[in-house]
Amino acid sequence: MRTMVENASNLSEAMESATGTAKSPDGEVRITVGVGGSLREIVLTAKSQSLSPRTLSAMIKETYDEAAKNAGDASTEALSSVFGEDSEIVRQARASRPPEE
Repeated sequence: MRTMVENASNLSEAMESATGTAKSPDGEVRITVGVGGSLREIVLTAKSQSLSPRTLSAMIKETYDEAAKNAGDASTEALSSVFGEDSEIVRQARASRPPEE
């Protein structure tokens, strides 16, 4: 029971800090996403002001998608740090990740 409580506490801390950040190729947009896709931060630099709304919105979407993937990878690593690389929960998390392009 003590081990389960300790694992739960460790997992909670690890998942809280599991985030992913991505930047657009030229740095106009930087986005940080938490576990489950929660938007933590979005930064638009002065460079973004010269973009059309359509271009900027597409750039935000692409950057968000990359940050969300990075957050998913970080959450899988958090699970691995608590339960071990060979645990069933880590195998399931890795299997549920979208395939690399």
